[in-house]
Amino acid sequence: MYSNFKEQAIEYVKQAAHEDNAGNYPKAFPLYMNALEYFKTHLKYEKNPKIREAITQKFTEYLYRAEEIRAVLDEGGTGPAATGGDAAVAARPKTKPKDGEGGGGDEENSELRAGLNSAIVREKPNVKWNDVAGLDSAKQALQEVVILPVKFPQFFTG
Repeated sequence: MYSNFKEQAIEYVKQAAHEDNAGNYPKAFPLYMNALEYFKTHLKYEKNPKIREAITQKFTEYLYRAEEIRAVLDEGGTGPAATGGDAAVAARPKTKPKDGEGGGGDEENSELRAGLNSAIVREKPNVKWNDVAGLDSAKQALQEVVILPVKFPQFFTG
């Protein structure tokens, strides 16, 4: 199931870098996290070791930058400066909210979005029926309502 995970990750990185350079950290952080998820998925399917190495190197760079942005956001917009060329960008405070809102609205939304993104399962978990302890009645109900009609549709027609 190889898809365009790398291209999607690159698109997210471009958007994240744009927001990052503009000093809009609450928007840049989730974009970096989405890019990292796509890179991680692409690494699973990549066979070429040189490409894997290059993507892994970029992955670690973007992960490091996302951690720096998270630290800046957690400290309320003023945190330790990044090393290298990003020092001026990381030292800049995040943009002020418009319409006279309080400073916590955007930050709270970005934290909720980041938490929601981390809670979404992007790949099929490898859980067997025997791995779930107890809940026998719930397992039986799932078997009758979901699993059996898929396995034997001829028994469940109109």
